[in-house]
Amino acid sequence: MRKKEPDIIRTIIPPYHRLAPYYDQLMDYIDYDIWVEDILNFIRDDGAVKTLLDASCGTASMAIRFARAGLRVSGVDISPEMIGEARKKVDAAGLTDEIALVVGDMRDIQFPEPFDLIINLHDGLNYLPDPGAVHDFFQHAYDLLRPEGWLIADVVTPLLCENHFKGYREIFADETGGYERVTDYDSHTRMASTIFTFEDSPTALQLEEHLQRAYDLDEVKAMCKASPFKKFQIVDDEDFRPADGSSERFYVILRKA
Repeated sequence: MRKKEPDIIRTIIPPYHRLAPYYDQLMDYIDYDIWVEDILNFIRDDGAVKTLLDASCGTASMAIRFARAGLRVSGVDISPEMIGEARKKVDAAGLTDEIALVVGDMRDIQFPEPFDLIINLHDGLNYLPDPGAVHDFFQHAYDLLRPEGWLIADVVTPLLCENHFKGYREIFADETGGYERVTDYDSHTRMASTIFTFEDSPTALQLEEHLQRAYDLDEVKAMCKASPFKKFQIVDDEDFRPADGSSERFYVILRKA
């Protein structure tokens, strides 16, 4: 008689519950210095920018760089595990007094003082599942800004997802165990799904699913026009020309009138 294969127990866990310690390794191809340079270039004529909120701050890679550039920084992320990793990095950088980190939803988190600049980068808007959720974030960001304050976000487009997300697979292993990553993209729904699998034993797996929605230029323009911001521009993230159908990623730059 053929021996019965053992049942595999798969447990669904929240996004970043296990991935957080691996996040910096996962993103090690990102040149954060260029992102910071871009943002500072967009606001270079506004000498009043002193405070910054990093919405979806992750492990604080951007927050640390902006603090070193002289800004007073707050960071918020919905994942307690990501904020835990961020605090370790901020403490190690000697910036505990310059950067305040909190766990919360960027669509309703409250702060006692307005900000001069809010950033939401590395696909943060794409993690909001529909234009209504993006509108809620735009409205809340508007309320958190001082007059003439800035909101700068980036958006991943369907073109990028078509080119880079379909059928992507990666395995990473180290002394702590590692993970398997599988990413795919549905052109019809414009949803990108990434599943990270962590193996605790041959019969016990933990799975994190990360969902993103790609937004095209017309959708982004409509969301900006529906927002309380009256001034906005949308530019290609590579050369800052006005974004068009060939752009894989946009910068969305909004200013509170």
